[in-house]
Amino acid sequence: MKDHLIDRTTGQLLVNGEPYLIRGVELHNSTSSDATYLQPLWERCRLAGANTVLAPVSWELLEPSEGEFDFDLVNAMLAGARSQGLKLVLLWFGSWKNGSSSYAPAWVKLDPSRFPLQTDETGQALNNLSPFSAANRDADATAFAALMAHLARVDGSTRTVIMVQVENEAGLLGAARSHAADAESAWQSPVPDALLEALRAGASPHVDAPATADAPTWDGLVGNAGRKAELFMAWHYAAYVEHVAAAGRERYDIPLFVNAWLEAPAPEETSPEGSVFAGGDEPGTFPSGGPLPQVSAAWKLAAPSIDLLAPDVYFGDFELPFKAYAETNPALFVPEIRADSHGVSYSFLAIGAYGAIGVAPFGFESLGEEETRDLRRTYGQLALLEQEVLTAQAQDTVRGFRVAADDEEVVGLGPYEFLVRAHAPGGGGEPLGYGLLLQHDEHTFTAVGHGFTALPRLRNGRPAAVLQADELVPVDGQLVPQRRLNGDETGSGTLIRISDTAPVHAFMPISRAVSGIVRFSVYSLPTHHDRSQD
Repeated sequence: MKDHLIDRTTGQLLVNGEPYLIRGVELHNSTSSDATYLQPLWERCRLAGANTVLAPVSWELLEPSEGEFDFDLVNAMLAGARSQGLKLVLLWFGSWKNGSSSYAPAWVKLDPSRFPLQTDETGQALNNLSPFSAANRDADATAFAALMAHLARVDGSTRTVIMVQVENEAGLLGAARSHAADAESAWQSPVPDALLEALRAGASPHVDAPATADAPTWDGLVGNAGRKAELFMAWHYAAYVEHVAAAGRERYDIPLFVNAWLEAPAPEETSPEGSVFAGGDEPGTFPSGGPLPQVSAAWKLAAPSIDLLAPDVYFGDFELPFKAYAETNPALFVPEIRADSHGVSYSFLAIGAYGAIGVAPFGFESLGEEETRDLRRTYGQLALLEQEVLTAQAQDTVRGFRVAADDEEVVGLGPYEFLVRAHAPGGGGEPLGYGLLLQHDEHTFTAVGHGFTALPRLRNGRPAAVLQADELVPVDGQLVPQRRLNGDETGSGTLIRISDTAPVHAFMPISRAVSGIVRFSVYSLPTHHDRSQD
């Protein structure tokens, strides 16, 4: 049995044969291009509560001259991570990164006749290596295989690297599909039978197979032209990535995944950077053919060496991609998420509601201490409860949630429901609550997170109350009971309150929950009917 894999029964990542929860941070694109620049960041990642660092390995630095490989930066990353007891997820920035080919080596960029680019309808070259080119594919595969062979040699026993991402946000920007000669030839070819069968089974929300018995060309599929083009590109990007991934996996067999730049309307933010990185909702305004849910059938059929398709989530309702990727993959992983408080507030939802194997806020190292306060608190809590969370994920006894102002959510566990609401922090402000509820036995639970109250009741609507509640605090790395909470802190036994600030009820301050972790038990209250029978 492999030591590192995605357990398709539990949906968990196994590292050295044991379930592992990624408390990740992803470094900026250029951070790992210099070992000296990178060196002081390892300790900061550990002190933030992270156990895993996601860091790029770029093709241009790994293979600066064709056939000559430089592993010094990879070795420096391994040494830095090991020095702080961290794991690594390496991100292969090969043929594509964010819908372009900026990380290809100079010897590839300067030889477009050998390594062709894609073009738009006007014939304008796009900065995107053609996925229809065997020369492009084979050069990338050779470099990736060299990287994986090196990892097998220098990390095969230590196992610092736990997963590898193949390419980064692959897809085509600037057109829904390529119109270069190689792409036009592929466009006129029959659609693969396996994909036609999947389409007939309803695999795509946008494209159908025609009723004819003969295999159609791509243009002969039924659907919007842009969506047919997206599916076409998805198949060919996936086939290219499969060639690269399989070459690497032959040298070193650890989990491999791909990540997606999501389609989304432009955000409300008016900054040019915000508009550019949000993209749009038409193929080509986001990387057409990337591993998005609507084309996941093409990716899975054409790229069986890839274990997971994973979303990069920055804008809109984060829960939508969480749900879509959890439903179409053996596990959910969020390799990029906003590192600010808004992004971090979705971590518990991903882990508790959708069984995520982890999340990784992007660009952590450029943020100050105050800007990472919520991240450090959340990861600190997850570190203390890691084994309990992993056990609860496997047993379906954990629930995650995120509630904003004026919202409430009913969370069911065992015989009980909990009405979860956000509460305003001390001194006012917009309420935002997020966290986990874990069940230990029929009546005992743990609440963890920030800024919420949870009111228990039985699922049949009968009233329930808090029997007892203990605030848990870390002592020598272990959680131990400290204060027995009651009175104001539990609403006189009616609720569990989690806050790292001192909330105010009317004119009266209420003591804060220092750790944000409370273990409590619940009991049912007798109804009027029960009392009348006594």
